[in-house]
This record gives sequence, structure tokens and C-alpha cells, in this order.
Amino acid sequence: MMKYSHLFFLIFFLVHFKTMAQQNLSLKTVPFEVNDPWFYVDKVIDSRKEQYLGKLKDPEGYEVKLRLHGGASKAVREFADISLPRQETSQGITIKIKALNIQDSRRRMNEGVVAIARAHVELIFLEESGGESRELFHIKHNEDQVFGLDDTESLFNTHERRVRAALEYCLLAFVDNRPRDKNDIQPIHFPKDGSVPGFSSRLDRWINLVTVQVINTTYHEGWSVGYTGFVDRKKGLIRPYELSIGQENVKPGEARDRGYESAILRTIRPRFYYLYKRIIPGLYAAFSLSMPLGYEELEDVDGDDSINFIIGAGASQGIRIIPWEKTGVVIGADFLQQFQTSRVYRRDIGFELVFGINF
Repeated sequence: MMKYSHLFFLIFFLVHFKTMAQQNLSLKTVPFEVNDPWFYVDKVIDSRKEQYLGKLKDPEGYEVKLRLHGGASKAVREFADISLPRQETSQGITIKIKALNIQDSRRRMNEGVVAIARAHVELIFLEESGGESRELFHIKHNEDQVFGLDDTESLFNTHERRVRAALEYCLLAFVDNRPRDKNDIQPIHFPKDGSVPGFSSRLDRWINLVTVQVINTTYHEGWSVGYTGFVDRKKGLIRPYELSIGQENVKPGEARDRGYESAILRTIRPRFYYLYKRIIPGLYAAFSLSMPLGYEELEDVDGDDSINFIIGAGASQGIRIIPWEKTGVVIGADFLQQFQTSRVYRRDIGFELVFGINF
């Protein structure tokens, strides 16, 4: 009896976990204004390989798989029926769903890093007659919305509204591109290959890096810990956010040559100009201009201590290797050049090895 009890609770836990990991999104049947409702949606075909909207984190931070309640075919048809009811003079149209998903990511904008939510839809409108289908209209559309990084609840709770907005846009676009006869097929709203300038069906992914840098230059050696965040892009230059804090020790021989027993530098290096360039997936070129800020603790040969304020300017050129897309290791190397108001040295060059994780 005990074995069956354990089996029952195991099955209950697995079913409960699977249920909690999925959520249904119910489209509100809100009507929208149609000037000339010349067609109605007779049938909706969901041709997507994955029959869900996306895997996203809810406001509590748990990953959930979102689906349209009743399935996408039923949900889209019921949504269209409210504003495009079947009439004696209207034409029956079949809609094929090529893509319907929701996404979220981060993006760097003028006001800083923000959260972006997107509903992406791709629909094909077909006319069926005599067992054959004729494509009338093909459209892709994104509905994007910007949120603060902490406004996770609003972002998650408004996915449904963005899906409705995307569907409404596509339906109204087809209304405005009514074919007059069999030989008058209107141009598709977007090219089928999605090659519209500036149009992308997927949001660029935000990548977080936490790294440790091991520094070795002509005059000093040290370490720093840094954070870098950026939006991964196939084309163009990437502007990451980056901040690091560390400690640098002047090499003993170099310190004594300048009359000091030891010299310890504690600095932060905010990079006011920082660029990545994606060469191939997982490999990035890096270039930065930085402004070291901090202080150095000095002990001269007589045992007297002093503190000196540090400010300077630096540059680096290097590479970052991120072999795993979602989570994994990061390695890299930079060639450094630096000028600063140190009492021990003013100019320095060297190398920096980078090790860390991405997530």
C-alpha cells in the first residue's frame, strides 16, 4: 500500500508541475472598426511547428510556456468573427498562421537599458475554390512595447493585448488590399522572405557577462571583476554597458626604482566608449576607451605612508569568445594602453586575460 501511495504522489507532483509550467492566454473578443467588411474568416490553419506562443518568465521569475486558449486556430477565428461576421454578400477566406509568438528582451536606448516586449505574427490569406487554394495576401507584423526593467508585471500581463493588436493590424491590412478579380492579386504587405529593411521577426537577445580580468603590464599586475551587458546583433556595432572594479599592484622592482617600498592601486574603470563587433556567432571583437578612477596607497623606503588620487585615460583592443548561446563560459584577451596620475608611473601597456560566464 505504501508503494502505491508514493507512486500516486509522484504522479500528482509531475502532473501538477507540468500544469504549473503552462499557462493559457485567452484573447479578449474586443471588436475593432472595419470600414468595408467584405470577407469573413471561414477557416484558420495553424501551420506552426511549435503550437505555443513562447517560453517566458512570469512576474515571479518562473519560466512558463504560454499557449492560446483553445488553440491558435480557434482563438484567431473567434477574434476575427466579432468584427468580421459572416454575411450573405461577404466572401469566405482561409487564414494560414505561419508565425505567432511573443517575446521579451532588453535593449539599450537613450534613457538606458529597457525591457522590450514583442508580439510577432505572420499570416497568409487564401481563397479556396474547387479544392484549390490561391494566395491573396501575405503579411508579417511586429507589435513592440517598451517597459522599465523592474516593470515585469505590466510586461507579462499585456502580452495578450499585443497579440490582439498584431492580429487586428493584419486583418485591417487585408481589408484595405481587397483583390478586385482573379488576376488582380495585390502585392504582399511584406516580402515573403522577410527582407524588409529594419524588419526582424525575432528580438535581439540581451547577453549578461560576469568576468574576472587578470592584468599584467610593464609596471603593474592585478585583477578586476566586471559586468558587461549588451544586445547581440548580427550586423552593425554593439554598444555594451560595462563596469569593473579591481586592484593593481605595482611590481616591486618598479616601485623601488622610484623610491617606494610598495604601491597598491584601487580603481574602477568606467568605459565611456565601448564597442563590440560580432565577427561570427560566439566571437566578438572588442574596443574600449576608459577613464580609471581611484587612489593608490604608497609606502616609501622609510616606512612613511601616503595616498594619491588617481585619474587617467585608457584604451583596449581584444576579443571575446562566447561559445554557448544561453549559459556558459566566456574567455577573452585585451591589449591595454593606459595613462594615469600615478606617482610611480604615468604610461603603461600590457595584456589582460578575461575569464567568466554568460547568462
